[in-house]
Parts: sequence; C-alpha cells; structure tokens
Amino acid sequence: MPVKTHLKPNKKIIYNKIKEEIVSCTISPQQVLVVDSLATRFEVSRTPVREALLALSSEGLVEAKHRIGFIVTSVDAREMVETFGLRILLEKEAARLAAERISKENLEKLESLLREPSSFENRKFHTLIAESSGWGVLAQTIETLLDKSARARALFIKMSDGPNNTEIPRRYGHFEILVAIKASLPGEAAEAMEKHLEEAKNRVLKKISDI
Repeated sequence: MPVKTHLKPNKKIIYNKIKEEIVSCTISPQQVLVVDSLATRFEVSRTPVREALLALSSEGLVEAKHRIGFIVTSVDAREMVETFGLRILLEKEAARLAAERISKENLEKLESLLREPSSFENRKFHTLIAESSGWGVLAQTIETLLDKSARARALFIKMSDGPNNTEIPRRYGHFEILVAIKASLPGEAAEAMEKHLEEAKNRVLKKISDI
C-alpha cells in the first residue's frame, strides 16, 4: 500500500523520482537541490518541483534553507534508533499475522525474491509481509518507516566491503522469516523478524558512526 500524497499526477511523478533518488542515496545526504535545475531536468515549471520538495520536506527527507534552497537531510543515528524501534514493534506483529493469513500468491512472491540474489529488494520483502498482515493501516505505517531506514541501508550497502548480494538474504535473516511464515508459525515468524531487525539496526548504526 503506497504512502498517500495529495499531489497532482505530474507533480507526483517528480516527487516519486526525487524521493527514489534520495532513498537510494543516488542523491547524497546534505546535497543541495536547486529548484531551477530540477525544473530544467524534468522539463517543467518551478511550481511542481517546489511542491514536490515541500512534500518531501514534510516527510523529513529534505529541509528548506533560506537563500540556499532545499538540502537533503542527514542520516541521523538517533532517528534510526527510533525508526528501527518502531519497525521492530510493528513488523513483529505484521510477521505474526502474515504467518496466519498470507495468500499463496504473496508467499510465492516472497520465495521468488529470495531466488533472485542479484536483484533482491529488501523493501519488497518487508512490504509484502506487511500487506499480508491484512491490516491496511499497519502496512501503510510500516511503509513510511521503511522509507526512513532505506537511506541508511543504501549507505551501508554502498560502503560495505562484505559479501556480494548472493549471500545477503540468508545472512540477514530473510530466509528464517520466510520459513516461519511458510510453516504458519506466528510466534517463530515474529521472533525471526525481531532478530533480523535488531541485527539490521546494529549494522546500520555502526556504519553511521563510521561516516
């Protein structure tokens, strides 16, 4: 369930593109975003670009600076602690519910993600589990939190000298979560999710401290 915005279609396209680049760290933290330059890039007027940036500002991804423009916010350690804390609380429940309710179609999608190591997408895995909980508000809230932690994860992957992506799903706990959900074991699924997110939080915080 995508996060809702009140932007018109053309403005939402710009919003989604800029947001994707910020979350993936294609646009780096502390980078200045100039409205005129983005308007030229997207071949639109300044208004839709400015509205998209204001929407991103309300989400904490950019900050408006007088006489400078908009600056991409830093990846803050304290915010990450809070974000992962909330994710653990909510995604444990999502995993527990998913183990009881997941559809055959979504289960197959989760398995498919783990069979595609070169293009494994962490966000899709967690979003599918959240959607499979059957609780729409829970899924939407989790997706908002995923946006906040995705930039830190992107920085971690870019800076990591660890194993290649073929080892990420198993090593980072997705496989254990999937096994528990597939076996319809709610308690085990919640426990595996908590362990996975605690380990992810520790990795991210360590990497932030090195930046």
